[in-house]
Amino acid sequence: MESIAQPLTRLAEAVQWFAVAREVRLLHVVTSPALRLAALEQVAAGEHHGDNRAPFFVLETPTEEDDDGWEGRAEELRADYEALREALAGGGEGIALPEGWTPPTGPRPLVSFALEIAEALRRLLAPFDGLVLVLAPVWVRRPSRFARGVRALLSAAALERARFIVVEVDGACCAHVARALGKRAERVDARIDERAARDDMAERLAAMSAAPPGASSAQLTGAAGPAVAPPPRPRAPPPLSPAEREEQARALGVPAALLDPGFQQTLRHKVLAAAQALREGNSLLAVREQREARDLCLGAGLAREAAAMELVLGGFVLQAGHPARALVIFRAARLRAEAAGLPELAAQALIATGSLLLVLKRRDDAALAYAEAGQAASKLASPVLAIEAYRLCGQLRAEAGDHRQAALAFRRALDVVGETSPQEQRSSSARDAARQLAALCRKYGLDAQALALEAQAESLEAVAPAEAEIPSIVEEA
Repeated sequence: MESIAQPLTRLAEAVQWFAVAREVRLLHVVTSPALRLAALEQVAAGEHHGDNRAPFFVLETPTEEDDDGWEGRAEELRADYEALREALAGGGEGIALPEGWTPPTGPRPLVSFALEIAEALRRLLAPFDGLVLVLAPVWVRRPSRFARGVRALLSAAALERARFIVVEVDGACCAHVARALGKRAERVDARIDERAARDDMAERLAAMSAAPPGASSAQLTGAAGPAVAPPPRPRAPPPLSPAEREEQARALGVPAALLDPGFQQTLRHKVLAAAQALREGNSLLAVREQREARDLCLGAGLAREAAAMELVLGGFVLQAGHPARALVIFRAARLRAEAAGLPELAAQALIATGSLLLVLKRRDDAALAYAEAGQAASKLASPVLAIEAYRLCGQLRAEAGDHRQAALAFRRALDVVGETSPQEQRSSSARDAARQLAALCRKYGLDAQALALEAQAESLEAVAPAEAEIPSIVEEA
């Protein structure tokens, strides 16, 4: 599809120029969320350009409201350096890099990150020529702080041999940083053109509808092809009859629809047509197509797919301006998921229900839905989902003045933290639950408990950096 190929082509050309033009310190990339992974692949491919002599380290730690992510990026930097060192040692290249370094203690996170870049540069000697840091946060909650951090890194004289590629999907907060660098910066817009994407999807749907029976799998998904099906290949097995399909499905223990190309083609067309209709602003058509997709799954005995389709249907109905009807659909999706033994989808339906009840100003009912979602997610061992559900329940109970139930919900959220990995803790709202519970403890004079909870919150997050200190500290190091 041209709407996808064109921005990626622009990005590939910009990365190739960046590899050649070593006087350029910053390549600023703005892309669409749907293209983020493809864009990172294009950027990473620049490391293999014939004129490039610097390793690319891709750092994806997100920025939060209270954590700019520099500590996490420092961990990624050390891990990437160690992976490069091990690869060179085992690759017979005759290049040996010194061992890694001990992280500095004391400086604030951004300062420490800058110091660690300087350490990496000291070790990346010939044949390497510097280092390229790809800063690609999964999300950016505080754009202005992230931009100030990038600007501070670029202004540090000790980091002159480090070059940067910033990939943004939430906006273009670093655009002014690139403009300030003048000729030492390049910018590329690798976003999807919405009108071109709509036209591409319309053409694809038309091609899918026109595909003849027996067409190739590529043509069934919208690729170009002849108006009539090609003749069968010599010695190719004939297609399964309905009876044979049923028998094979029973042997495999799956619904027969999963072996039916015609069913899959029809379902695929319905789902894509619903998404296209919503993109074009035709919410009524989107609801109709999505409802038919759900009904197809129900008729075929595809319980998981039907529950997932129903969740999407609820969202479409809500966007069509019918919240009460969407509420009925979310509740039906929850019951359908529970009946099919799908607790994860049930928890998602409960969270969607809680959010919609908030829109309807039914806060007590929303708190109950969030509590049920937390229980469902806990049984599923989906800790991040459980933490968020319990925290939302606690917040609503606290706002209603029911501090006992609020404290219980916050406590349940924190009880789940022990089941999470460090990465899950970073992405969860556990630190918010700890702070909210600490505030309740202080309200009732439980200062010792409040201090312990505040310490727990601090252990779940990084201290906010002070960007202005970087240039002098790095240079002194």
